[in-house]
Amino acid sequence: MKNNLFLAVILSLSGLFLLDCMGIAIKFLRNEYPAAQLSVFRNLFGMIPCFIALYFSHDWHQNGRQIKIKQWKLGLFRGVFVALAQLCLYTSYAYLPFALVATMEYTGPMMVTLLAIPLLGEKFGWYKMSAVISGFVGIVLIMQPWSSDFNYMLLLPILAAFGYSLARVTSLSFEDHVPSPLINLYGQTGTIIVACMLVVFFDMWENFKSINDFLVVCVMGIAGGSGTLLLIYGARKAELSKIMPFDYIEIFFALILGWIFFAEWPVDQLFPGTFFIVLGGLIIYLQQRKNNFQRLRKT
Repeated sequence: MKNNLFLAVILSLSGLFLLDCMGIAIKFLRNEYPAAQLSVFRNLFGMIPCFIALYFSHDWHQNGRQIKIKQWKLGLFRGVFVALAQLCLYTSYAYLPFALVATMEYTGPMMVTLLAIPLLGEKFGWYKMSAVISGFVGIVLIMQPWSSDFNYMLLLPILAAFGYSLARVTSLSFEDHVPSPLINLYGQTGTIIVACMLVVFFDMWENFKSINDFLVVCVMGIAGGSGTLLLIYGARKAELSKIMPFDYIEIFFALILGWIFFAEWPVDQLFPGTFFIVLGGLIIYLQQRKNNFQRLRKT
């Protein structure tokens, strides 16, 4: 039942914090190891919490513990989007401040809004147009393309948000009875396949320089897998539109963590652009809440 907003917010924020921990590990390792190699291990070790969650899934046991799903091709193909998103995201950590990368990822709600039109047949109303315009203004203010200091690497987290948004929208195409951990396992398997191909074809591999580096990679994968699952479980405890405004607290998480671990404090570059990105997300939230209220009145 989606009726526990407090628990949903706690789960979602915990998930976002774990994803920030994953990002910190990647930023520490990125100068030493290629992005595709890190993607392989992120998804390989990220399967551990998925297997655990699947084992304890009541629906999975009730349905005969089936591993093969009807839409297995789509499940694996989503890995293409995620692999390319991870490649862009992990590369951006090597060139951009941690909080800046995290903020640019929040263009995701606008991406999902746009992608839902051709992929899910949703209509493009005034509020969606307003949200997209607001998000675009925020991106431009942060990127400052008119400045002599313009960094093309700022495009990478935006491309990552686009890839993750594609994976998120296509996940809505699966049948309701398919457990979320199983969908994740298919996606991560597809991601590993694509990432391994990139490693082989472009020789993106470095031997681990120490056992400590390998342990950090393990933590990175487990934190990333656990964080993703917590976000899914949070979405099941309350409507996503009600959780979304609290997600923006993660920007402050990232700002503080970037200052603690990397002595970064890119406040001047983040504001006021961040305000417009958040505003775009809140416009979507308010309209979804209004639509939900109207549906309840009709029932």
